[in-house]
Amino acid sequence: MSNEENRVDRVLRFSEIWWRSRADAGKSQEYMALGLGVSKKTIQNWEKGITSPDLFQSSEWFHLLGLNPLHYYLSFLYPSLSDVDGNTPDDKKTEEILLELIRQATPLEKRQLLFLMTGQHGSSWYGLLQMFTAHCHTSMQSRVSAARLIIENYDVESCNGKLVCPDAVQPDMEVLKEAILQGRTAARKNENGYTTQ
Repeated sequence: MSNEENRVDRVLRFSEIWWRSRADAGKSQEYMALGLGVSKKTIQNWEKGITSPDLFQSSEWFHLLGLNPLHYYLSFLYPSLSDVDGNTPDDKKTEEILLELIRQATPLEKRQLLFLMTGQHGSSWYGLLQMFTAHCHTSMQSRVSAARLIIENYDVESCNGKLVCPDAVQPDMEVLKEAILQGRTAARKNENGYTTQ
């Protein structure tokens, strides 16, 4: 976010989060108003930058759309990095985004990422990266099916004491279960994304 940008410009760019995400999901202002329990005029005001939703309303907005908000928020925070979905052509910009995301990650997320990259689990980091990338390109239904298999395997092997790295950082199973639940709901609605609360 540029220090030279004035408040009005930032407000207008912030309002883009709402109308762009709604358009991307193919939902009407009426749909959003009904789902959020606000008036259509309120939705119009958010999308024009006259007012803004609070944090809870913002979370509910993306939950209702079935979209991950991260791309939209990053586009606001880094307007010069408009293409943050993996197709960024400039290596320097890509590195800037990654460093900022790592800075903002929780300590648990950092430990988990380090485990994926350097852990004694026996898998190559580059191989894992390719698997995750391919996984993200499949349909929501396919991702949910794969995640359900992973959680079942983890649960059984954990109970039988057969985890490869039992002393290393473990997954947050509650988040994983919630992601599967929200992903399944999104797949049933033929949506391409979801958010977790």
